[in-house]
Amino acid sequence: MIISNLEMVIRLALAVLLGGAVGLEREKKNQAAGLRTHIVVILGATLVMLISKYGFADIFINTKDPARLAAQVVSGIGFLGAGMIIVNRNKIRGLTTAASLWTTACIGLGVGAGFYIPAIATTVLLVGTLSIVQIIEQRHVKKDFRQIYAEVEQLDSFMQGLDEVLTRYAVNLGRVEIQEKSFPNELDVGENEPGIVKLVVYLQLPRYMDVSFIVSGLSKIDGVHLVEEK
Repeated sequence: MIISNLEMVIRLALAVLLGGAVGLEREKKNQAAGLRTHIVVILGATLVMLISKYGFADIFINTKDPARLAAQVVSGIGFLGAGMIIVNRNKIRGLTTAASLWTTACIGLGVGAGFYIPAIATTVLLVGTLSIVQIIEQRHVKKDFRQIYAEVEQLDSFMQGLDEVLTRYAVNLGRVEIQEKSFPNELDVGENEPGIVKLVVYLQLPRYMDVSFIVSGLSKIDGVHLVEEK
């Protein structure tokens, strides 16, 4: 069966909406793979599925295999996901984002194949999992984590200093959440105030350690305006 060009465009548009929903959730958490990356991934996967199902109808009649290109997407997306994974001080980060990319590609294959309801349901469950489960983890699983609020000028410089302080005190870093980025209005003449990044650092401290040592160390990093325990 051959579908119309309009049906193909509708499937591609639906893929953009579903991929955008997942990407927006990752974008809010300041992940490397955000809104645009997820949209690009799901759009490409949907197109591949459409080509796989309908692109060779004029060549193959009874011998075509619509799963052959889709299978390459499922395995090939792993290379892109691997680029999202960062190993630092024996800590692995980015696994959730890599997994969301892989699942987003699968959603795109579903949309391309015409499985609208399963694709939409998967998107809802995926976004719900990424959002709700994190709240559950923070409240019931990660109670040993302490939160430090900071306002800094240069995020890269702060992260480097943070790593040095944590290495000095043998403290494990849970994650860093960017809450707000504010920058001066470039149109204002004579505006020389630096931009400020507001963030929260989650640390797993030994029970005997006073968090004030960490706060004191972070406050000495260049460009840090404010550091305090939440």
